[in-house]
Amino acid sequence: MFRNEYNLAMERDSGSVSSVSSFQVDDLMEKLKLLNYERLLLKEMKMKQINRYYFLRSFNPGEQFFMFTSICAWLIRKIGKTFDQPQEFDDPNIVISRIIKVLQEMDVPTDFQTNRLIQGAGPICVYIMDCLATQALKLTKFQMKRPECRKEDDPMVDLIENDSEIILEKVEEEQMAGGSDDSDDERNGLFDLSFSDPARSAAHTRKEAREYKVDSLSDSEAWRLELERVLPQLKVVVKTDPRDWRAHLEQMRSLRSNIDSATEETDSQLAKLQSDISYVMEKIESREKHLNNDLKDLIAQYKQILIEHNQATGQIRQAEQEKTEHEHELSKITNELENVKIQMEQRGNSMTDGSPLINIKKAIFRIKEELCEMDIKIGVMEHSLNSEIVRQGSQYAELDSLVMAAH
Repeated sequence: MFRNEYNLAMERDSGSVSSVSSFQVDDLMEKLKLLNYERLLLKEMKMKQINRYYFLRSFNPGEQFFMFTSICAWLIRKIGKTFDQPQEFDDPNIVISRIIKVLQEMDVPTDFQTNRLIQGAGPICVYIMDCLATQALKLTKFQMKRPECRKEDDPMVDLIENDSEIILEKVEEEQMAGGSDDSDDERNGLFDLSFSDPARSAAHTRKEAREYKVDSLSDSEAWRLELERVLPQLKVVVKTDPRDWRAHLEQMRSLRSNIDSATEETDSQLAKLQSDISYVMEKIESREKHLNNDLKDLIAQYKQILIEHNQATGQIRQAEQEKTEHEHELSKITNELENVKIQMEQRGNSMTDGSPLINIKKAIFRIKEELCEMDIKIGVMEHSLNSEIVRQGSQYAELDSLVMAAH
């Protein structure tokens, strides 16, 4: 399992910077939340909350590397291994080597470049944290349970119970927003049946009582005549609520009917197009089979010629390689021959040239002159030395005579 994930991580790492899939990061964050890292790590270490895009790319390597090593150290301790909490000023190479050592003990592939981890983000970092989180969940024996569907209350009941409150709130909003419209409706004899304000209804009743003098009518015939008289003046206006689900339902039904009517024509056209494409594909397949049968011999001959051509091409390449090697050997032999010729010319010139003998004679003459000069200098030195010895001998004789005279 770790090998497959490692191969995917290496492919993403060799691809591009933003090659990390948000799905892997979301999976990692869910595993960390199941391990309760927010309370056990972030609050304990007084770290800031990280988001799902934190490890996608490197934007602050120092901070991201410290967060990465802290999470790895916490997960390693959750696994049951000893691992000291890294500090901000620790050597990154030492911390990375310790993490890699733990991964090797877990049989996790680690043949990747360690400098990828110093960035603190990327596919390799996400892969390492995911492996450690998966192992920690296994050791904590975490099990996923089937979701439980709770029975919810019928929303229609709440809608019916709260309908009166909603209508009263709408009435207040209408009164605050459009007082002039209300006066115009009353003047024109318009009544909104969706509102039920008691104060407004009482005022309207008193007004009609004064206008039509309903209290003076005593029998049903008068009531009927009065109703026929005022009926043309009455106009009922029902305002639709855009938040009402019934309006949405009717709209959905109308849209569904439009879609169905448009789909019928489209389905027929698509079916016809499918039949035409199928017919053309069948014709192409039959034509292909016919061509394959007719050109079977030619195809076999072409394959044989192609094989021979490839063999000839291989022989030509081999001959070219041998030719290149022979050319290299020829150039090498030519260079050696040139060097031998140059050496022979130098030796021939040295054998026929008399300048070395002349130089030797000149050198012998100079040596003789120097010997003569040295003999002269030696004679002068001997003479000077003898003179000094004689002078000192006379001085010693005089000194001895003085000493004898003094005694």
